[in-house]
Amino acid sequence: MGVHSPYQAPKYYVDKYTGHMWGANKDRKNYAAMMSSMDEGIGNITKTLISEGIYNNTIIVFASDNGANVGYCSDADGNLTPTASVEPGSNYPLRGGKRSIFEGGIKSVSFVHSPLLRGGGRVMKDLVHVVDWFSTFEDIISDGFTVPRKYRFKDRNPLDSISAWRAIKKGANGKRKKFLINIDTRGSIKCGPTMPFKGFRKNQWKLIVGGGGPPSGWYSPYGAPISSPVHKLPYLQLFNILLDPSETFNLANAYPEIVLELIREINVYGDSMVPSMRRKKIDITPWLNGRVPTPLELSDPRNNETLFEAYHSNNNFN
Repeated sequence: MGVHSPYQAPKYYVDKYTGHMWGANKDRKNYAAMMSSMDEGIGNITKTLISEGIYNNTIIVFASDNGANVGYCSDADGNLTPTASVEPGSNYPLRGGKRSIFEGGIKSVSFVHSPLLRGGGRVMKDLVHVVDWFSTFEDIISDGFTVPRKYRFKDRNPLDSISAWRAIKKGANGKRKKFLINIDTRGSIKCGPTMPFKGFRKNQWKLIVGGGGPPSGWYSPYGAPISSPVHKLPYLQLFNILLDPSETFNLANAYPEIVLELIREINVYGDSMVPSMRRKKIDITPWLNGRVPTPLELSDPRNNETLFEAYHSNNNFN
């Protein structure tokens, strides 16, 4: 279950938010009402687990697939497009939103609840990727038991998933230190033509190649855009997420060796990518809309996978 557009909820829940949410638009009130409805449904499931006598042997996991939809699209210069709209979500104080690879688009909260977890609540700040739930659930099922040989996987390919169960259960340090954020070969479709982008996270460092959005700005707690000096997005953006979680300071010029290291990490994944069944033809210039590119467009360094060497030799990341 989850809250998603279209934003609709029974009047009973909507009426709870018609008074104190005077500054919010209708969709945000409906969004809040949908959350209340979902919360009540989760409560009903929990009560059933208790009444059936299985609650004490159950682990409940809440997770999200992406950040909230802030609804703002922008052109290559960072200006809002005529199709820009106000959506009810908010990722404040993080930058960007759903469909972008800024923190507001890819970072989401999750929590695990169970009587099987001892020692009270705690906050885990280690890196966890959505694929890690697979190995985590495997460890949960086999926790404290030796899996009989006949039930073990045979000839299984290596997994990208890394179990977080020890970190969740015992507070141990998480095992994941890096992950590929995305390799987008066609750019944004929902928000109009943008260049393709890639992203990678390693320890505190995060690299975005190709803009990373839209949406790419900062938004208030109610989802309205905050005025910012962001214009055309730099092609290479490097952030220290631990010190700068809102991705305010681009450090690409200051740490070219880190940029190169992370680009090489991305290329490892890019070289082993399986062709998409939905996008058989990779189009790295979607803004052409099918027309023949001009010689100037063909010479654009953004269309060259060896672009970093040229940028690096000129020491120009902006």
